[in-house]
Amino acid sequence: MSERKCVGTSDIIGPARPGLRFELTPTGVGVLTFDRPEQLNAIDWPLYQALGEALDRIANSAAVRVLVLEGAGRAFCAGGDISFMRQMYDGDVDKEDVARMGARVFRTLTNLPQPSIAVVQGPAIGLGCTIALCGDLVFAGEKAVFADPHVQMGLVPGDGGTVLWPLLIGPARAKEYLLTGDPIRAADADRLGLVNHVYPTDEVRGRGLAFAARLAAGPARTLQAAKALINHQIRTLGEETIRGSLAMETVSQTSDYHRDAVKRFLDGDPVRF
Repeated sequence: MSERKCVGTSDIIGPARPGLRFELTPTGVGVLTFDRPEQLNAIDWPLYQALGEALDRIANSAAVRVLVLEGAGRAFCAGGDISFMRQMYDGDVDKEDVARMGARVFRTLTNLPQPSIAVVQGPAIGLGCTIALCGDLVFAGEKAVFADPHVQMGLVPGDGGTVLWPLLIGPARAKEYLLTGDPIRAADADRLGLVNHVYPTDEVRGRGLAFAARLAAGPARTLQAAKALINHQIRTLGEETIRGSLAMETVSQTSDYHRDAVKRFLDGDPVRF
């Protein structure tokens, strides 16, 4: 992958996007990188909007044969940024707009024509975890951690976790982790079937890119058709549930428990049960 080059975001995903980088290799591997390493690539509202737009353009690009999703620095994505949470808490960002963006991102990722690989070198939390698990393959570093702690904030996990987790590890185990928000370390995620491979942290990115290059060398239309057939159940369940689950999450944002949890989180004293 030493031949890797940057073609500029305007060539595929339009003008520069806040908190996102995009590169395209000569073999057709697109690499979309969450680029807020100081914030552990946590997603704020501008980044969430940019992600939705970038994914739409990638989905419609014949130049991108395989997509790799990754995070800059030591995390994949720590979920929603504190500033984002504060904006929703204060009413500066419309919760309905956020729900619509959540549905858009989930649908685009699960309907993406190209094969996708999530390279997770560190924490993938909340929304970040859902995005990672939307990947067709997940390559994890030894220090990777997966968790969906919506319930710890008094929230329904509405952004797609209730679809993906049961399909990946079974309903009983999914309920254990979604009803507690407990984290899963890489070795256990591998054992449970949440990820495809675990590699040393300094190797996982290269491994993911090499596998992406292998897929990019294959027959694109055949791979896309096979993926579409395999993903039929995910897409069907997603269409049946994503709007309702996001609506339930929006309702749960009005609870006293959630308001107290947000206040404590912003004050540096997060709730754990």
